[in-house]
Amino acid sequence: MRYAVISDIHANLEAFQKTLEDIDSQNVDEIICLGDIVGYYPNPNECVELCKKRHIQCIRGNHDDAVTGICGIEDFNPVAQEALIWTSRHLDRANKEWLLHLPEHLVIEEKILAVHGSPWHPYAYIFSAQEAAHAFTFLQTNYPQIQVCFYGHTHQKALYYTKESSVEEVEKNRKYILGNKGLYLINPGSVGQPRDGSPGAFYAIYDSQTREIEFRHLTYDLTLTQRKVIEVGLPYMLAERLNLGY
Repeated sequence: MRYAVISDIHANLEAFQKTLEDIDSQNVDEIICLGDIVGYYPNPNECVELCKKRHIQCIRGNHDDAVTGICGIEDFNPVAQEALIWTSRHLDRANKEWLLHLPEHLVIEEKILAVHGSPWHPYAYIFSAQEAAHAFTFLQTNYPQIQVCFYGHTHQKALYYTKESSVEEVEKNRKYILGNKGLYLINPGSVGQPRDGSPGAFYAIYDSQTREIEFRHLTYDLTLTQRKVIEVGLPYMLAERLNLGY
């Protein structure tokens, strides 16, 4: 199976449409979304509807939880809080219900785990080899059959793997073949708001037969998204950071 793994769309319709357009040219069998379909940007309903229309396998992220009332917004920064309040007001009731009933994680082919933040908690971040080591320990104890875990939440692509008793981080080249031994922890980056220092949209393709992971980086008309942010009254910072890719 060839999987397109996407994450952190954040209601950025232009980035999401460009990503789906690219996925359609890549002979992909299934699309997996690691959560945060909404939040930050101005097209939450359209992005949810696209996920439903395309039968994308989705899990919930912390922004999805916040707009559906699963969690509060007090732990979010002020800009995120303002965007969540706006999103909650504009998101259709049916789309809120759909988000509310998404799973917290997915197990695919019995060997692949999809989470939002980390295997041990959906809101935890994995930014370092030390945090990746904690994830691997948790996987070995709680998901002994899992070989590959996909996660999002940081908006930064990453690839960690276990090597004997250590954890290594792989330089994120465009393509990489996973070995047959050890565990892998992979972040595809963000579709809607990358924080890698490069503007655009990021996602990954994973072939479970060849064990090849390919990181993809796309450009799209981010000026249109920026104009929408300003027109609907969302914080200007959200428009500005798209130029920075951070």
